[in-house]
Amino acid sequence: MYYIEESEMSPYGKHRIYKIRKGDTLDSVALELGIDARELRRYHNIYCPLSDLIEADFKSHLEFVILAPEKSANEIKDEEEKKPEKVILAKDYRLPFVPERIDKKYKAQYITEVGHEIDTIEMEVSVKWMASDKNSFHLFEINRKSIYINNEVPDTVMDELAAKTAEVLYPLKIVVDESGKWIDIYNYDEIESRWKGKKEEILDYYEGEVTENYIDHTETAFESAVTLFKSISSDYFLRAFFNGIHINYTADYALKNEVYFPLEKDEESLFKVKQKIDPFLDESFFVKVEQKGQYVDAVTESNFGFEPWKGNYRATYLLDADNYGIEKINLECSIDYDEPIKVTIVIDSLQKQEN
Repeated sequence: MYYIEESEMSPYGKHRIYKIRKGDTLDSVALELGIDARELRRYHNIYCPLSDLIEADFKSHLEFVILAPEKSANEIKDEEEKKPEKVILAKDYRLPFVPERIDKKYKAQYITEVGHEIDTIEMEVSVKWMASDKNSFHLFEINRKSIYINNEVPDTVMDELAAKTAEVLYPLKIVVDESGKWIDIYNYDEIESRWKGKKEEILDYYEGEVTENYIDHTETAFESAVTLFKSISSDYFLRAFFNGIHINYTADYALKNEVYFPLEKDEESLFKVKQKIDPFLDESFFVKVEQKGQYVDAVTESNFGFEPWKGNYRATYLLDADNYGIEKINLECSIDYDEPIKVTIVIDSLQKQEN
């Protein structure tokens, strides 16, 4: 028949296998063998070498498909549960980005430590895909609510002004590229229009030099789409969530990368990191992506005669194995200045993705 009980060809010699014929596809073989295509792929991917993973269909070089043994359903299930399941990447070892499946709410927490001062901000953020174009750019709508500063509702004038300005920004529509990286603001005209009304409301309610200075600062930020993008580029949620991790990796699921993050005031901090995907799903069946590396001090590297500042960057992303949507992010970065700076970001899904 079309499958073989034993084969001398490593690493398939210990398994029952099917020899792929010209014209075979994953669906046609599954239909012929009376096996669900997803289960056929899943079992093969548990035992095959990484280079032979079945993605949407068979790779051109693939000669055999590993089949489950002819055992009872319970025996097969028990055996599979003991084996870690491999992560499936797309062509050229690309981590897939499936924006059409993203419509979720998250709880976000930021802990900022500057010297001995510690501030905590918590909020709820929703992320919803809206549309995609032919060039693989994607439109997302971001909403934000329930802001707490150090476990309390904003109560200082500056905090209240910041909260009211945030109301103008949301809903925020952004453009994201095919790697999942935020690259532009889409609804600047709407935001500018909302600001005009909100500014009058603020001026009617608040008085004093603090308010006037805040209005002037905000006006500068809202001057154009470019200045607004620059102003909110330090938003921790947008930078962590739309970080561009859906890129091409190597055959060993890793690469060296550079990450810019808004850690320093009015300046992008550069970290050189090793970025890797765990080849197997974790115990919760999530895809795990890690970034880990060191701060690059551009100033002291220019031979000013000072020891370079040191810092660390570490981020862990947990993704849904079916649609590669983000379930959780843990990110921590720091620089050991005379007054050390450290930011810890935790973003966690508030509900399971609906299929």
